Amino acid sequence: MDLKKILQTSTGKELLSEYQLNLLTKNHIETMLDFHNAEDQQLHKLLAIKLESVVKIKNELALLHRDSETIVETVYESDFETGIEELDKLLNAIGQPFRRGRVWELCGETGAGKTQLLYTLALNFVWKHKRQVLFIDSKQDFSTKRIQDMLLERKVDQETSEKAMADIQVVEVLTAKKLIEVLKEFDRQMADGVQAALQTRVVVVDSLAACFVDLRGSSDMRMMRDCMLTEVACRVRKLAVRGVAFVIGNVSFADQDADPSDDDGVEDGNSDEQSTRQQIEPTLGAYWSSVCTLRLSLEIPEITDCGDSDDGIVYNESQDDGLRMVNVLTNSYGPDGDTCLLQITDAGMV
Repeated sequence: MDLKKILQTSTGKELLSEYQLNLLTKNHIETMLDFHNAEDQQLHKLLAIKLESVVKIKNELALLHRDSETIVETVYESDFETGIEELDKLLNAIGQPFRRGRVWELCGETGAGKTQLLYTLALNFVWKHKRQVLFIDSKQDFSTKRIQDMLLERKVDQETSEKAMADIQVVEVLTAKKLIEVLKEFDRQMADGVQAALQTRVVVVDSLAACFVDLRGSSDMRMMRDCMLTEVACRVRKLAVRGVAFVIGNVSFADQDADPSDDDGVEDGNSDEQSTRQQIEPTLGAYWSSVCTLRLSLEIPEITDCGDSDDGIVYNESQDDGLRMVNVLTNSYGPDGDTCLLQITDAGMV
């Protein structure tokens, strides 16, 4: 959509000029979607107009383009929700509901069920919002059958099932360089107004660490890894400004001294019995930990309350019953440390 349509609003016509629209473009606010997703404070400073005027322009644009699906959706449907009741309750309580521009990280040890949760989030989104998800698969193990089984368990009709499957766009990415290329191309398509890109509201990455497995070892390789990780972060942030939400899978290791780049998503044989919760740390270092607005850890609960011991708690590690705990590690918008319990089922995480 043309930014000049801003000048069709009464407030925009009175306060703005072509020069100011060019300033928007130079600051990567290139479409009407970008304008609506931009922070009011940023537009206030950039355009040198009052905050009240920024809000008025956005409201007038919404009225001017009442029939435009893109604009109406941008203004009035900013919250997506995950479709998982207990998780949404937790996210609302900590001030991080799933919405446009969020950049989340989901970490956990191998076998914790991260991919199952990512599948559920992707399927819930396309099912509810009728929009597309870009699923970036860096492990070459995306399971179409698992998605089909989840839909079958939910007893949806064939047409709905086929539409949901088609709306999860899977791209295999095996290296950090390829990941950067995919994100760059997605950003270009959004800027050019390609409809398929504009319909894509969520990007899921499973998993980020696997993209960097070939950048380990020498100090030169680690330096290259850090440079590419910075480029990935910049690409993610730019797309987030455009209103795209990210859920990025990462792997946690039990050994804090392990090489943070040494992960290919495959079990390394370390015994879980040798680890403690305090030792489990996500990969990719301190810089990456500052990129995401929310870092969640998916964990297998170590204890269950059976009521038959002195303190009512006994350890139960003999059998995986599908119960998982989501732990809030860091949160840019509110408290951390909160948890909720989820269950792996045939229909997905609930």
